[in-house]
Amino acid sequence: MKKTLTSRGNGWALIIPKDLLKLSGINPMVSKLLLEYKNKALYVQEAANQDPDKYLIRKLEHKGSSWLLYMTNSILGLLDVDPPKDLLDIDLDGNIFIIRKANS
Repeated sequence: MKKTLTSRGNGWALIIPKDLLKLSGINPMVSKLLLEYKNKALYVQEAANQDPDKYLIRKLEHKGSSWLLYMTNSILGLLDVDPPKDLLDIDLDGNIFIIRKANS
């Protein structure tokens, strides 16, 4: 699924579709997410008792009827994404979101 980014403060936000959240089993109201970068992709899954000093932990933000994943410019730099012009590709593998730059 290809998605655009939305400007949010000093970074950018990715709107996560509600149906994908349901399929992943993530409850956006209470869940914390673990972000891990590998193989030029961002792997996002529910954090289970990870130490926030050792791992990048985020919560989803609520905006209207949507849920947003905030991403800093440094995370987008790792993905080699230019937010105004590039799209992100979101895949769901079990309960793990795999986010990478979409091929043009």
